[in-house]
Amino acid sequence: MKKIFLLIVSIAFVSCLSNDDTLTPDIGLDLDVPAELELYYATMTLTEDGEANYDALRKHTVDNHTTILSYGSRHDFLYNADADIANPDNVTLMYTGESRYWEEYTSGNNTYMPQTFNTEHVYPQSLLRMADAITDLHHLRSADVDVNSDRSNLPFTDGSGPNQRIDNAWYPGDEWKGDVARMILYLNVRYREKIEKVGTAELFLKWNVEDPVSTFEEQRNEVIYAAQGNRNPFIDNPYLATLIWGGDAAENKWQ
Repeated sequence: MKKIFLLIVSIAFVSCLSNDDTLTPDIGLDLDVPAELELYYATMTLTEDGEANYDALRKHTVDNHTTILSYGSRHDFLYNADADIANPDNVTLMYTGESRYWEEYTSGNNTYMPQTFNTEHVYPQSLLRMADAITDLHHLRSADVDVNSDRSNLPFTDGSGPNQRIDNAWYPGDEWKGDVARMILYLNVRYREKIEKVGTAELFLKWNVEDPVSTFEEQRNEVIYAAQGNRNPFIDNPYLATLIWGGDAAENKWQ
């Protein structure tokens, strides 16, 4: 395992996610990067400075994004990324966890019937600034057509239980809130997409702590890595968010 030495401090949640927030070093910590990730993270250096860590992670994520996919080509990768772990011929749908046969995706070029699910932009497409973000698989998910319509471009809010609309906002469900958080953190680091358009920093950092990484997320990360060349670092280790923005400590997978 490769060890990264860095210094961290526990601080309060920040009000927004940006590369302008700086951490003050306090205590030392060794991180052991798993052997299977050593090569990917070999050129990334973390220090005692949260702003520097943000910049290092951003540069690393951008530099490794070697393949910018077209939006149409998502059909070649998304259903493998979203494959139901218990039944790989199906996909697991965002927000509901339902399992559907993979060929039921909605498309004018798809002759299969019925067509029951489509592509959800977890960070709504209409709110994105960067064109390349529209095609980035790290925040594209298979979702039931009606549920996708219900969510629309609503911002996220806290709640409990299954997915639901709360006032004029959307709760993704207890099983999906961590997935959402790590996707939004990725979009902020990769494209500097603004967090306040879809929620708050406090909310997503909280969800990153409360809902640990699942095997399903790890599967998606591997498939998308093969397709795009870059990984969602917050799936590899949610604790990276803590090292940048502070707050309550998220799961540290590199111990």
